[in-house]
Amino acid sequence: MIPSQSDDKYMVPVLRSTFQILGELSIAGTLNLNDLVVRTGLPKSTVFRILRSLSQLGYVLRNESQRTYWLSPKFGDLSHAGAWSEPLRRAARPHMLKLRDLSGETVNLGLLDLDRVMYIEVVPSVHPLRLCERPGGWEYLHASALGKAMLAYCSPEFIDSMLDSRELPALTPKTVTAAAQLRAQLAEVRRSGYALDEEETTLLGNCVGVPLFDSAGAVVAALSISGPTSRFNPREDNIIRALKAEAAAVSASYGYSPLERDVPVLLPG
Repeated sequence: MIPSQSDDKYMVPVLRSTFQILGELSIAGTLNLNDLVVRTGLPKSTVFRILRSLSQLGYVLRNESQRTYWLSPKFGDLSHAGAWSEPLRRAARPHMLKLRDLSGETVNLGLLDLDRVMYIEVVPSVHPLRLCERPGGWEYLHASALGKAMLAYCSPEFIDSMLDSRELPALTPKTVTAAAQLRAQLAEVRRSGYALDEEETTLLGNCVGVPLFDSAGAVVAALSISGPTSRFNPREDNIIRALKAEAAAVSASYGYSPLERDVPVLLPG
């Protein structure tokens, strides 16, 4: 519990309430709305609004079926930018090298960063002509294979906030900017398990991406393979199978078991 500081005239009540909720989640791990109301002594409407806000910001994750909440790995970024990304890079790097050697193309690892994907690791193609981002670079969620692979498993509320309340930039003539069309793409990603970017972020460039899950079944990142359209077909079955297999191995290193879950947990974003 956060100690009361009602005698401090500068205390902001909603911040005190927010940290009460965060404190209880850090202690218990996973709690539902009623648990948090009892443990904090706050009004149910207050707890609900704060949880929704934290979910939208990506600091609290929610299991849609069980209606429980827990802290997201994003808190690690507040104390140290590499707290979450460095272990993920170490876990993914051997699998990325394997995919690069198999495909000959560039392999990317990205994290969700609100309306963007941030690249945290890139293994360049073996070819002189190649698509190659750099760690720290970014792409828009709605256009990239990495972004769509993660966005597909975000909560409906987060998807609505990304698609309905803001303009979706057209990066090329092939970029999907209509919310309804993008929602159809995301539904297909959930069905097939992979996302495509066929000249949507850059002309003459293709990409295929798949999500990475943690032990709770929430999406934490995505892997992709990208290459020039003249050489790389992102729809090739052997490429997709290999990418899914290596992504599954990375997810397994974080405790994810698809046999224990029929449907991954939706990430609030």
